Amino acid sequence: MERRTKITVHPPNNRGLREVRIGGETVGSVWSLRELRTLLRRHGVPPDLDPDDRSRVSWLGGGSDTWPDHSWRRHAVIVLMVAGLVTGGVLLTTVGAPDAFNALTFAGRISGFLFILGGVTEVAAAVAAVDYWGKRGLTASGAIVLVGVLIALTVTTLLIFLWSEEMEYTPYMWAIFPLCAWSLWALWVVIRGKVWRGTPHPTKIATGVVVTALLAAVNLAYSAMYQPTTAPAKLDVSARFGEARLDLDEPVYHVPVTFRLKNSGTVPLYILAGDWSVYGRGGKYVEKSEELRDRRTALEQGEHDAWRHVESVGDTSLGVGPFSGPGNWYEPGEEFSQDKIVEIPKASEYDTVKAQLKLHVMRMDRGRIDLAAFSTEQYSWDKESVLYCPEEKCHGEFLAYNAQVRNNNNLVNVTRKPRYVTAWWGLGEADSNFDSNISTFKGKGFMSDAETERENKRYDLFTVTADAAIPFADVVDPRP
Repeated sequence: MERRTKITVHPPNNRGLREVRIGGETVGSVWSLRELRTLLRRHGVPPDLDPDDRSRVSWLGGGSDTWPDHSWRRHAVIVLMVAGLVTGGVLLTTVGAPDAFNALTFAGRISGFLFILGGVTEVAAAVAAVDYWGKRGLTASGAIVLVGVLIALTVTTLLIFLWSEEMEYTPYMWAIFPLCAWSLWALWVVIRGKVWRGTPHPTKIATGVVVTALLAAVNLAYSAMYQPTTAPAKLDVSARFGEARLDLDEPVYHVPVTFRLKNSGTVPLYILAGDWSVYGRGGKYVEKSEELRDRRTALEQGEHDAWRHVESVGDTSLGVGPFSGPGNWYEPGEEFSQDKIVEIPKASEYDTVKAQLKLHVMRMDRGRIDLAAFSTEQYSWDKESVLYCPEEKCHGEFLAYNAQVRNNNNLVNVTRKPRYVTAWWGLGEADSNFDSNISTFKGKGFMSDAETERENKRYDLFTVTADAAIPFADVVDPRP
């Protein structure tokens, strides 16, 4: 390039940029005199050139002192835009990644990947923001920024809506609420600046964004609400006595009992707590039972059965123990059985022998349990144990189990306190007892009955029971 080539600096545009030409070729645009010197040096102009030398430099629409750009304001907008969009990208990726790689349903994984895609779009929008409030080398940078802002506003609005259902503190609040406020400000900035102008096919871009948002919403609703509600959960349980045998050396009958469960539904199931028990019932035979005369007292005590010639003298525990838990899980169609042998003295005066299997169950499509932690026993007699069980729930010494429950939709995890499942199994002086619940307490304390019912409904906790009974005469003299 010849040293005497004419340099032309054009008038500022609406953003304060001045186009620079060397000869007849446009070499760039600049915001300030310092940028002009840098641009000229890159194109071979000596650094000692006097910009006011009219024989070399032609100034149109203002001289070397006309630079209307408010650089501090523009840079502030760039910093705020980039900070908000990058924060949105991190938040969306954090929310979506657990579902994308670990969701139980295909729809849940699609929803997670859509959130990750939204996070990538946010980062791309941050890069586009630097270009749009810079030299605008990309035609579509403004539209990309608009898409990023709309994604941030949509997601934060959704998260705040979910949070408002419980209004519980979570660390994510420190990102969600400021990001929502930022997205409102950013939306005002991009609409006022009409950033979509000059973008090819803006209608198609807007349609693509709307369709993607609707697809994400449908997948979210399907995986979080519809499918867990309509998919049936069913656990079949049974208790069955086998043929008794008299011990060869001792006056004791060995009575086999088989307890069995089978997941006959369509969703995997957790066993939170379970208990098997075998009882012997004694009875006093009379002409007419006194229990028939005072049915009100019997009903108040939960005794709904009445026998005309028998007055019950109570049940005696013959054998108890935990069953398949806590934390074991069963796929649809999977089953499990366990045989127990109960010893009954030959001289016993029971009239009936009863067996019962009772389980607390939770659907796996409502949440996931940290099984490594849940399978670790804690003991009530261990002074360092962090778990607690009130006297009215756990009689005597007990085993306790506790672990965090994560919702299968991570949107819920980030908008609510952590939930924990706690299970107990205790052996009292005459009987066993067990219980389980889901609460916000990590092993200590209990929620109110209304809160407990709400959590049990949310995670679809239910109880299944199977009973069996045989006359003691069948034990003493089994029928062929």
